[in-house]
Amino acid sequence: MKIEPAVRAETKKMALGVGALSLLMVAVFLVIGQFDWTVLTGALLGSASAIGNFFLMALTVQKVTNDMPVLPPREETEPGGEEGEEKEPPLSDEARQMGKKMQLSYTLRMLLMAGVAALAISLPVFHSVASLVPMLFPRIVIALRGLMDSKQKEA
Repeated sequence: MKIEPAVRAETKKMALGVGALSLLMVAVFLVIGQFDWTVLTGALLGSASAIGNFFLMALTVQKVTNDMPVLPPREETEPGGEEGEEKEPPLSDEARQMGKKMQLSYTLRMLLMAGVAALAISLPVFHSVASLVPMLFPRIVIALRGLMDSKQKEA
């Protein structure tokens, strides 16, 4: 499967954000006097797993969207339900399959992240906190990018 340019670009942005936050985390360990080589190995493990998880998610989204059939434009649905709400048409079999693929991908990626976390905690070559904290960085990067994008639209 060919990796789409959008997947590459978004993964690169995520890697830069996670890398910057990881450097900041290592600097905090230095400032508080808790730095040793396990902090560095932990930061590398956590960052690599976070970026890898994001990349695998992006690949799954790419595959699911590429496999989706082209649907005709939606027709206006008749009002129904409570207070004039429109009824949503039932999901097609293809849409259900795509949803199942996304759910399976999520489950497998979370199991993989749990395995990495277990390794980080159990092996003495990794600082537990320095390994686990970078796994949260993608959420922070996404939030920061959302804030920056909304401020750019306002300007």
